[in-house]
Amino acid sequence: MSADKLDSWLEQRLAEPEPYLDDDGFTEAVMARLPAPVSRRRLIWANVVVAVIVSLAVALVFPWASAVALLTSLEAQSWLVLAAGVSGVFTAVILVGGFWGYRRWS
Repeated sequence: MSADKLDSWLEQRLAEPEPYLDDDGFTEAVMARLPAPVSRRRLIWANVVVAVIVSLAVALVFPWASAVALLTSLEAQSWLVLAAGVSGVFTAVILVGGFWGYRRWS
């Protein structure tokens, strides 16, 4: 079926009135049992907690001894560029994770 035929068929079907199907209060019962929506404040705190946990986990497995040995062998300017790059990567990971969590749960 082409897109135009499908569109016209769909518009025709949606324009036809459908008879009401009595469900003996089933819909209202299901809607009443749905959980309350999660507050934005709770989502923000959850994202902060996850970001802190992930940061601590990365800090624990990061090879600090190798990094310190490498940094002490570099000149000051190279050290600053490397530190800025590492900070940028950590910041980007945390921001992307937080944005993903915010979009997923809000």
